[in-house]
Amino acid sequence: MANSNKLRTLLKAPVELGWKSTWQYALYQSGLRSGYFRLRTPAPALEKIQSQLPSSPRAIFALPDKQTLQNILGETIPALLQEADAVTEGKFRLFEGPLTNFTLAHQTPLLHWSQFERGKASVDGDIKFIWEPARAGWAFLLARAFYISGDDDRYAQSFIQLFDQYQQENPPYRGPNWVSAQEASLRIMAFCFAYQVFSTSEKFPDTTRCELKLAIALNAHRISPTLCYARSQRNNHLISEAVGLYTAGKFLEGYPPAHGWERSGKEIFQRAILDQIDEDGTYIQHSTNYHRLMLDEALWMVSIANSSGDSFSQAVLQKLALATQHLYKMTDANSGHVPNLGNQDGSNVLPLATADHLDYRATIQAASRQFLGKNAFENGSWDEKSVWLNISSQAESHHDLEDPLLLHSPHGWASLRAVTYHARPAHADQLHVEIWHKGQNLALDAGTFLYNAPPPWQNALRTTQVHNTICIDRRDQMLAAGKFLWLDWADAEIQRSTPASVTARLNGYAKTTVTHTRTLSSTQNGWKVMDELQNQKSQAVEHEYVLHWLLPDLIFDIKGDQIQFHNPAFHLSFATNGPEQPLLQIIRGGQVLHGKSDIKPFLFGWFSPTYAVKQEALSIVYIVHSALPLTTISTSWEFLE
Repeated sequence: MANSNKLRTLLKAPVELGWKSTWQYALYQSGLRSGYFRLRTPAPALEKIQSQLPSSPRAIFALPDKQTLQNILGETIPALLQEADAVTEGKFRLFEGPLTNFTLAHQTPLLHWSQFERGKASVDGDIKFIWEPARAGWAFLLARAFYISGDDDRYAQSFIQLFDQYQQENPPYRGPNWVSAQEASLRIMAFCFAYQVFSTSEKFPDTTRCELKLAIALNAHRISPTLCYARSQRNNHLISEAVGLYTAGKFLEGYPPAHGWERSGKEIFQRAILDQIDEDGTYIQHSTNYHRLMLDEALWMVSIANSSGDSFSQAVLQKLALATQHLYKMTDANSGHVPNLGNQDGSNVLPLATADHLDYRATIQAASRQFLGKNAFENGSWDEKSVWLNISSQAESHHDLEDPLLLHSPHGWASLRAVTYHARPAHADQLHVEIWHKGQNLALDAGTFLYNAPPPWQNALRTTQVHNTICIDRRDQMLAAGKFLWLDWADAEIQRSTPASVTARLNGYAKTTVTHTRTLSSTQNGWKVMDELQNQKSQAVEHEYVLHWLLPDLIFDIKGDQIQFHNPAFHLSFATNGPEQPLLQIIRGGQVLHGKSDIKPFLFGWFSPTYAVKQEALSIVYIVHSALPLTTISTSWEFLE
């Protein structure tokens, strides 16, 4: 059975992923196994590279006026300095999570990076815990604090110490931090930003400037050999690597390979944007976090281009405008948060704002100004990113919230997920519903938690059963064929949409004969979700329908057929036309609080706001067994305030 499933995957994957992506991935694997990539990335001739680097790199953007920056940051300046002070004491927010001790040292053999990809060497645990500190997000933080405060000694010295440690621990192309060319690209962004900001100080050592230039060149040299992998992924990897090449090419103007990097980076970036952003503005990875990553990198690219007199095609800028509009519509105006859709690995590659990781206003404000010519929000500390990137405030504000899958009411807003896939899905989350009330996300998406962990936590929160939808016969909506791969893609289509309701249908659930139609409606007191499950066979076939809702860890009581929640005060109630008595189960953090069933609870009742962070939440599980041709299940959200 295992061999037949593997053969099925091998046959179906190229068809669904596309032969071009499959061919590029085959080239990558061939380069690894033949030793070609090892030949392309040998130990470099450091002295020769140093001798060819420009003595004075190009300024990739104009530094902002300090007083303007201080005025915008206002009362958030102490918070910025406090975060930077923590870095000087060896603490940093990995994946934008809680402050933790961090190091750039790693206890792994310093073999050539290709050995790790071939499985000849490995790291203990999740490699992302090694990659995240090496992305050098701390460089942005220390540079911002230095620029705002003028504190040469503490912030500049801390940067120098951390940078020196990174250099010592990661000799060129050896060790796990060289495995991914995307990681090299993100370091280029951080190191270029740090070089430009810290170089405003006469006390910044010439030796560090030289080492920074060398590090940027070495990271750029790592990108080109394995672009076939980035092309095969057809996602943020390719955009990041294009940004890395373009940035290094502009910064190191005069270095012999720089012009080629700049040219190829621009070409790859433009093609990737045109390919990866759909006509409605959705991003190919179906992830709000990766959508922001893409916009941040686009903002960085356009800022660099503008400062050097370069530009991008109108078709590219139009796609970026559509992507900005799409993410803006999904943003809660009170909190700046967005639905936690798709893969959420904590990426924040352009951390130029003093706000929590889930606040998207800095990116959306800058992108709205740059690509739409409008302010998304009123002025605030989230304008810092715009100021760093030399993006001016606009006279016109942006208020268009129309979207066929979004509903707004006096009780807040709600969304229904229904997409047609043009590239591989991230989560099996069709017909997932989000509900927001006064800035609080009440119907949650569980997020990701970890990609690489012992069972059951190896990217387990991508499954249908933990999303706010219905799981039929405990099967996912699609076939799980790998940690990041779904086959038999399940498409949903909008049936009708009005300002008060939206209906969408999911056909062929996991290749069964069941269709799932869901209607989300606003009511006088809240929201109603109606699920209709139709068996296409003429005879009665029994199925198990598991309706799941994930809520924050709120105080609740059960009274009759209602679950009553406090702060905020609302009722949750269910009804069905099924012939059997439904089962109601409430689970917090993998522990059953109410009801009994044979469902394994360990994945239920968890919320992951960012990578490697897992918080207790409430899973409300409503189980219906029905042999009827048509089963209807309704959920009512009724607010009392």
